[in-house]
Parts: sequence; structure tokens; C-alpha cells
Amino acid sequence: MPRVSGVLATTAIPGNLAPAGRGGGERTDIQALRALAVGSVLVFHLWPDQLSGGYVGVDVFFVISGFLITSHLLREVTRTGRIRVGTFWARRAKRLLPASLLVLGVTTAAAAAWVPESMWRQYFNEVIGSALYVQNWVLAGNSVDYLAADNTPSPVQHFWTLSTEEQFYLALPLLVLLSIAIARRTRLPARRVITVVVLAAVSGSLTYSIVFTSTGSPAAYFSTFTRAWEFGAGAVLALVGVRFAGRGRHVIAAGGIALIVVGCWTFNSATAFPGYAAALPVVGTLLAIAAGSESVIASAGRVRPVRFIGDVSYAIYLWHWPMVVLIPFVTGVPLRFQDKIVIVVLTLLLAWASTTFIENPVRFSPQLLGGARRPRVVAAWSVSAMVLVVLAAGAPLVVHAHRVAAQQGLTVDLLASRSACLGAQAMDPALAPCTNPSINGTLVPAPAAAQQDDKNRHECWGTRKFCSFGPAQGWKKHLLAVGDSHNNAYMSAYQAIAELNGWRIDVTGTGGCYWTTASRNRTPNREAGCLDWRGWLENYILTTGPYDAVITTHSSPTVMLTVPGQSMEKTISDGLAAAWKPVVDAGTSIIAIVDHPAVSKTDFACVESAGRSSPDGCAIPRSVAMAHFDGSKQAAQGLKRVHVVDLTDFLCTATLCPQIIGHVVVYRPDTHLTATFVDTLAPYLNRKIVAALR
Repeated sequence: MPRVSGVLATTAIPGNLAPAGRGGGERTDIQALRALAVGSVLVFHLWPDQLSGGYVGVDVFFVISGFLITSHLLREVTRTGRIRVGTFWARRAKRLLPASLLVLGVTTAAAAAWVPESMWRQYFNEVIGSALYVQNWVLAGNSVDYLAADNTPSPVQHFWTLSTEEQFYLALPLLVLLSIAIARRTRLPARRVITVVVLAAVSGSLTYSIVFTSTGSPAAYFSTFTRAWEFGAGAVLALVGVRFAGRGRHVIAAGGIALIVVGCWTFNSATAFPGYAAALPVVGTLLAIAAGSESVIASAGRVRPVRFIGDVSYAIYLWHWPMVVLIPFVTGVPLRFQDKIVIVVLTLLLAWASTTFIENPVRFSPQLLGGARRPRVVAAWSVSAMVLVVLAAGAPLVVHAHRVAAQQGLTVDLLASRSACLGAQAMDPALAPCTNPSINGTLVPAPAAAQQDDKNRHECWGTRKFCSFGPAQGWKKHLLAVGDSHNNAYMSAYQAIAELNGWRIDVTGTGGCYWTTASRNRTPNREAGCLDWRGWLENYILTTGPYDAVITTHSSPTVMLTVPGQSMEKTISDGLAAAWKPVVDAGTSIIAIVDHPAVSKTDFACVESAGRSSPDGCAIPRSVAMAHFDGSKQAAQGLKRVHVVDLTDFLCTATLCPQIIGHVVVYRPDTHLTATFVDTLAPYLNRKIVAALR
């Protein structure tokens, strides 16, 4: 590429940003910011109640990355008149991949050894997404997908930030090259064109971030497009070269740190983020960097402990989170205070070791990057290492898939043979005591396959979406089943009931929402989707049909937004009654199914470890499992044509609620009923619905 003579000569370029001892001075203010950022993330992950907004440390990292990488590119253009994209990407790979792929490899081995097989599918898929640097899109897709929305945080969930950063590294040099081409074509100063192009990208991303975040979609948190403006803000600072001088720089620096700290202390999980809120840590970081390398922050960065944390901040970020997730699997208990202290110590040790013996030797190796063809060598090694991690994570997935397929075949055979005393039939009082020696030793679905034991369908899920079972015409009765995921867990039962009776049953639902006029206690933008669905649902029921009945159920351990002087119980029951009343007044019956017992995700660990040998040992006291307030019975009082169906006696004895009933695992790890148990429960649900319709 021809030299662009003097085009960027006036660009303010920061001093050498390489670590000390590698060829020049060091921006100790940047190191201090890194220490603050990774420290806030570490405290947030270990003690979220103490620093509820510590996640903004990630945004600080994003701004720093945008500033530093743009500064490097500008320095190269100023020096050579061009950008060697291959060399740039090779340097980024040398900087990021050795440590990240090492952590992924170690985490894969640890997960295979200690994590229950029921979680392998999610965990190892995320390892693969992280190795390919698309983890943020994996999480964004899962967060809006009913079938994956209840995933627990995996030990590599934090790789979403690295994926976003890598995508920025891919895009920025191409954007700069495009700007230079435009500058040549228009004869405008290149720096001005680059600045305008980057500002346009920042404006578009910020606008998109604000709008998308306001919709309440959890995918907004992980999207590259909602985060790109944060990198871009750092890039703009490098382009315009704003620097504060004199004593005022210390005030500016302190003000920037104050903004970051305010975000750490005041933000929480209910904050609509990123959106407008992300401007607080972003502006704070910009001010802190613009204060320059002689500010009070730089002085803090020269303090040995702060400098050490800044130097190994990348490795600290990589190592700490896998331990947060995996150590409870090793100890068998949630993280205790002493466990958290151990995590801090081990994180610092591993961060120092991997930085000293893995990251820096590769990063600063002159043999790996020198000569025209060297970027290809880095690319070959990088791709090879990524492939190894993908294969290591893929092997358990193949094993798991084979086991799941075998168990699914066994389950189908048992259900087809109508084995006596299988599942809910074992709780039938008319058959008590119900025993069947022929299925002794059987357990379906296998706990490892329970997460996939779900007959839900995407087309049944979302506003203005529903699916149907039974005859398309000539049906005897027409019913509609509505609610949240606890309603959709009955999908296979609704299908069986429709086919048995010649009924038409439509099913619709939406995540985290059910049929009520009350609102959940969460941010308005997250509740907006529920309000939209509820408004559509009432209008749909009243204008379509008529339906013979509407079946509804909901997840009961849900915190609703109460009004002063009103109890949570009153809020729940009144919300249900107010939603049902227009429908029953129009002549349609309501069949409300009482919610099933409440179990926790940690309860499932007992099933997976000891279920086959001690099926009754994982039972939960009925007083605990049914302690939640459902509200259906109270809402039905005073309303005509409302019938309450209570299946609790098929799920619990007088004192206990087993997690294994009649050789069938009752709950999936995400606390929903397994489709296999629902299949065995369908005849009893059918009886109660038929009785209600009479």
C-alpha cells in the first residue's frame, strides 16, 4: 500500500504502551484502571451483595481496549503509511489465545471430571463457542430461547467478553482501511475521515444499545452491536487526542474514577444494561485515560500491588470464574467464605504463573513474528490450538449424545408397553400399593438425559404464537392452554388429551410471564414483553373462538410487585382473578392447574448422584416443596366457571415430594417436569379436565 504522507502525523499518539522491560515506558494509569476493572469484577462474582454493580469493570476493559488498539493502529499508519492487517491480527492472537485456550483446556478437563453429565451439553457447547470466539452470540441466543433460557452459568460464561473483544479486533482495522480508501478518493485528511466513520459507528451502536436494551431482551447484554460503541468511545479518544494538563488533570482523573465507582456501588441486576447506564463507566474511563500518564491514577499504578494486578489482569479474569462455578461441584456445597478466599489466592497464583510462563513468552517471542510470512505461522498455530480445544470439548458431547439416544429408546419402549406402576401411576390411590418387579432397577429418563427430556416446541412460545394438537376440524371441544414455562411443560399431556378425546387444544406461552394483571417485581423494560403478551392474550381469547375452556398454570415462586398495604398473596390472587374475569364473564370456563412442587437446581444433584441406588433419599418435605403460594384456589372464589385442578397428590405423599416416582425422574435440572413423567400424568390430568368440563 502506498505511503500516506503526513496524513496522520498530527494525531496525538500515547507513549509506548508495551509492558515495562519490553521496549519503553508504561502507562501506569492504564494498569491502575485494569486493576480497578478486574478487581470490581472479581468482587462482584464472589460477593455480589457487596458490590452489586461490579460488572461494569467489563465496560472499563472495553474502553481501554478501544483506546489502546486504535492508538497502535494510528502509530503504525503514521510510521509506515499502511496497516498490515495480518500482522495486527497475529499480534492479537499471540496476546490473547495462549492463556485463553489454556484456561479452556483445563476447564474442559475439570468439567468432565466433576460436573454432572446432565450439564455437559450446555457446558461443552459453550466451551466450543468460547474457543471459536462466538460465546457472546451463543449466550445471546440461549437467553431468548425457551429451551435454553434456564441454563445455569457455565464455567466459561465470562468468555463472552473476550468474544466481543475479538470481534472488535477483526472489525476495527478493516474500518480504518475503509476510511483511508475514502480519504484518498475524496482527498480529505485521513484522520478526519477515520474519526467521522468511527463516530458514525459509535452513534449507531449507542442508539441500537439504548433501543434494544429498552425492550427487555436479555440478548442485549451480550450483543456485539450493543457493546461496539464502548470500544468505539475509546477509539475516538485515541483519534481526537484529548489530553488534560496541569493540576486539573488530577481532578478529572478522580472524577472519572468516581463515576466508575458509583456504577459499581449503585447498579445491580435490575439495572437496564448496557443502554444509557453503560455511559457512566464508559465516560468515567474516558476521563481517567484523558487525564494522562501523569495523573494521580498513574501514581496509584506505580504502587507494586496495583501494578501487579494490572499486569496480570487478563489472566485474573480468565482463571477466577471457572473456579467460582466448579468448586461447588467438588465440595458438594455452595461457595463458603473460606472457599472464596481460596479462589482469590489461587486466581492470583495461576494468573502470575500463566502470565509469566505462557502468555509473555509467546507474546514477546521474536521467532513467532518476524518476516513477511510469519503471520501465517501464528495463524496455523492458533487454529491448531483452537481445534484441539474444540475436539476436547466435543468428545464428551458425543458420549453424552449416544447415552441420551439409548435412554430415549428405553423410555419410548416403556411408555409404549404401558408398564404398570410407571411414573404417576405409582401414586394412584386406587392401585395402592402399586409395585411392578419387572421394572425394578429401571430409571427413566437417565438423570444425565433429563435436561433434554422436554417436548416443548419453539412455535408454541411467544407473543402471537401458538401451536395446536388434535383434529384440524370437526373437533368435539376447543381448548386453549396458556401460561409460562410450567404450562408448556405439560405439552405432551395436552397432545395426548387432545388425541384421546378428539379435542382441539391450542397452546401458547411466553418466558417468565403468566396470565395475570399483576406485574413481576423487575425493571419495567423487562416486564414490557409480558404486558404485551397479556394484552394480546385477552383480546385473542375474547375475539377468537369461542373456546370451551382456557387451561392455565404458572410458576408460583414468583415475586410480584405489590402496592402499599397489600400482601404478596393478595396481589397474586387478585391478579389472577382480574385476568380471568373478562373471559368467564364472556362465557368461557377457566381450568386452573395448581403449580407443581418447588424444587431447586441443587436438589437435582442428589438424583444424579444417588437416584438409582436410593430413589427415596432425594425426596423433599412436602411442607417445604409446597410452601409457595399458588393463588389459583383463592382467585377462583367468587368467580363462576373457574375450576381448580390439583395434581399434588400424584407428586407428593402426605409428607414427602419425591424426585423419583415409579422409576421416573420427575424434574429436569431446570426444575420443570420431565416430559416422561408428564406422559404418565396425562391420564389423571385428563380425568380432572373432563370432570371440570362437565
